[in-house]
Amino acid sequence: MGEHGARRFDLHSHSTFSDGSFSPEELIGQARAAGLAGIAVTDHDSLTQLSAVRAAAREAGFPVLAGLEVSAACAATGRKVHVLGFGLEATADGFGPLERMVAGTLRARCANTLWQAWTIARAMRSGPAGPCDALAAAGVAEPGLVDPAFTLDRVAEVCAAGTAAYKQHVMEALVHLPYTDVSYQRVYRSIFKGSGIAVSDIGYPEAVDAVRAIREQGGVAVLAHPGQMDSWSIIPDLVDAGLEGIEAYHPDHGDADRERALAAAGEHGLFVTGGSDFHGRYGAPAGMGACTVDAEVAGPRVAGLFEREAGLR
Repeated sequence: MGEHGARRFDLHSHSTFSDGSFSPEELIGQARAAGLAGIAVTDHDSLTQLSAVRAAAREAGFPVLAGLEVSAACAATGRKVHVLGFGLEATADGFGPLERMVAGTLRARCANTLWQAWTIARAMRSGPAGPCDALAAAGVAEPGLVDPAFTLDRVAEVCAAGTAAYKQHVMEALVHLPYTDVSYQRVYRSIFKGSGIAVSDIGYPEAVDAVRAIREQGGVAVLAHPGQMDSWSIIPDLVDAGLEGIEAYHPDHGDADRERALAAAGEHGLFVTGGSDFHGRYGAPAGMGACTVDAEVAGPRVAGLFEREAGLR
């Protein structure tokens, strides 16, 4: 999306505040270099970073929506659902309805990730074999790729700028390779997928509750990448809960997903967004602007979100 000369927005990206490898300042610099008209920084499950993102945008003189991506689920389908939130502010005591919801997710995620890191470190140091051989015995592919000095302290250093520890931080400390590297993918799958030694997940709030919490805290809720997560069946319930937008343009959306999202937007009166879901070296898109939505398609409701940012802290 985004023909030459059109004003383009990348409304989905992640920074060092969650599981991205670039700071908000660096994301803004890349967006400006890519000729974008504006971006959104939507880190996971936290509002504490919003003021810092807004400060970076003001300093750079560049249009940025400071938002978040709420990790949720649908009990009826058993699927995860992600919801973007815009137009939000953190409260003085951190006790707003959305803040209370995401704080639980963030604590659980951090504890789970540290357990995963500890499990890997323990496997590397078990028995008389060296760290790499010990990890191979635990079923990890290509043990020669892993850093024998891997520790929880190193993971903590990698994610020091953020609000929690993520698997991406564990992998950075373990193999020092970008997400797109084929060896990274093999190590990742052998550890975190199937019968891997660090397979573990956490519980998530109901998606309809996430939408309600975003609305109750004064924000605007947008369904993220419904094609990626097969979130289609829950759209009517989310609309009833207050959903206002849908992400049609995303790197994991093919033509069919994009058209289905656009049809859902028309059916339910939702505005349309799009973005790269950029994570830097921790994700697949090559850079800011890898997937965008034209300002004309995003329309006045997205333009209104950018105007609203000027009055938010």
